[in-house]
Parts: sequence; structure tokens; C-alpha cells
Amino acid sequence: MKVEVHLHATLRMVIKEGKGQVIVMDLPENSTIGDLLEFMKIDQDPDHMLFVQNGRTAGLGQVLEDGDVLNLMTAVSGG
Repeated sequence: MKVEVHLHATLRMVIKEGKGQVIVMDLPENSTIGDLLEFMKIDQDPDHMLFVQNGRTAGLGQVLEDGDVLNLMTAVSGG
């Protein structure tokens, strides 16, 4: 199945080649957001991330479906 992944903030560094922040991932059926993070080798603490699947917040265990659009964001802080 194919999932469109939008990377925000520091997660953009995951994409090594080219420019942009959107990639299409081909994943096995019944993959979760947690599986996607492992597959992409994203080592950010998931407790400090926000996952938005098709416009709605989601958790690590959320099962992805073909055609989903997933936004991955890290927490931002300032002072």
C-alpha cells in the first residue's frame, strides 16, 4: 500500500536526496504509524511528536491504509 508522508521541522532531514518534504512510502498491509517510523529510521522520541492521519490526530498504533496522507511533526518549544 502507498502512504503519502509529509515531514515537518527537523524531520525534513530524513530525506537525503532532493528537495522537499513529501515522500510516498510503499508499506505492507496493516502497517502502523510506529512501523512507518521504524522503516524510515526516524529516531525521534515519539512522545515528542504529533501524527496527523488524513487531517486527524493519531497514535503510534494507528493502522495505515492505502492512500492515507500522514503528517509527521516534532514538538517545537521556545522561550
